[in-house]
Amino acid sequence: MRAMHVFRAAAVTMIATLVTATALYAAQPATGATTDRTSRWENHLQQKLGLTEDQLNAFRQLRANRDVNAEREHFKALRTAQGELRRMALNGADATTMAAKQAEVQNLVTQSMQRRLDALKQIGPILNADQREAFAKMMDHPRSGHHRGQHQGETNQKPS
Repeated sequence: MRAMHVFRAAAVTMIATLVTATALYAAQPATGATTDRTSRWENHLQQKLGLTEDQLNAFRQLRANRDVNAEREHFKALRTAQGELRRMALNGADATTMAAKQAEVQNLVTQSMQRRLDALKQIGPILNADQREAFAKMMDHPRSGHHRGQHQGETNQKPS
């Protein structure tokens, strides 16, 4: 009988601990890959461009004003339309249907370019001339400094 009470007490204590831990975890501010990625990007910009705190805060404000969900939906629509166009081409769809899908893809690509240009127009005034040039070079080689894939100038050839 005593063993049963000890077991119940242990079980209740364990359940209470799990509930408390879950509640504490849920109450913590959300941190994750996006926050880490944003922080790394900010540190990278500050290091490469020599941003002042005011400039960094201006970048943060621009980022906060973005409609991230709209951007995600836009790029999702673009990827979907491009995939549909590829499948149409592979499956021999008629020219009229493919032309309509191609026009849709081109429209989405144009919208993407316009979004990037609008963002650059907002970034330009934050930076001085040297920083703008350095930023442009960074954007010319967006993978520089990453350890994924090949970097510019590398080949798959093995030394002989």
